Amino acid sequence: MNKGSGKNLWLGLIRLTKPIITLSVAFSALTGFVLFSGFFSDNWLSMYLGVLLIAAGSSAINHIQEAKTDCLMERTRNRPLPSGQVNILQASIWAAALSIGGAVLLWYQTNPQATLLAVFTLFWYNIVYTPLKKVSPWAIIPGAVVGAIPPVIGWSAAGGALTHPDIIFIAFFFFIGQIPHFWLILLRYGKDYEEAGFPSISRTFSPDQISRLTFTWTAATAMTAILLSIFGIINTDIVSAIVIILSCALIVSFYKWPGIKKPAQVNRAFYIMNLYFLLMMILLIIDAILK
Repeated sequence: MNKGSGKNLWLGLIRLTKPIITLSVAFSALTGFVLFSGFFSDNWLSMYLGVLLIAAGSSAINHIQEAKTDCLMERTRNRPLPSGQVNILQASIWAAALSIGGAVLLWYQTNPQATLLAVFTLFWYNIVYTPLKKVSPWAIIPGAVVGAIPPVIGWSAAGGALTHPDIIFIAFFFFIGQIPHFWLILLRYGKDYEEAGFPSISRTFSPDQISRLTFTWTAATAMTAILLSIFGIINTDIVSAIVIILSCALIVSFYKWPGIKKPAQVNRAFYIMNLYFLLMMILLIIDAILK
């Protein structure tokens, strides 16, 4: 069986969607949905699947955009396109089908506002952020907008107003949390980025300095989460207490930086950050249901 056929092709197409990331994006949209509705109403699944499909399509487009540079980096050279598991035409058809399918589902099952927000997120990620990465090492700042919008999509799909202070603050929390993710990736794969020709702050800052940046943004993420309770966005006492404990634990777990430099240590910190956000989304949903 050749690389571009049968089971191997389907596995490659699935890999193009970056499943873990897209599932997380859709779950953050579901978080925003339940925050407004207070429960899982009839169209929550349509909203979830619509966001999932658009996020998957956006990820596939990103693979196409970065196929050449992916060949130059150790961590990406085995992705579906550089490895030949999927070709450009197959990836393009797949990306279009996912993106259009997600938009149509959102349009007919939720509302135009949520659909336009989802399409805007795809545009911002693929048309603004991805090209900007090749121009500026600070592209992560506008790029973090991509992580802030999905909960707003869910909130809007449930009928919420975009100007409501609660969803604005929730979006800000997700925005802040995207940035230390990038610093962690940079600590682990900074040399890869340099060799592929991406402008990287690792050329200017030492690993210790990048570590301190990571800690600063991680602490800001944790403090923003604590403010959710202080400002009354999280109302349930037990959920508020758990959020404060988790956020303090996150700060403590990163406190030894910049002593953390080995790849295994950086990976562990990355997993801790991802787990923290997963638990935060679950807690926000629980709080919304218990209100």
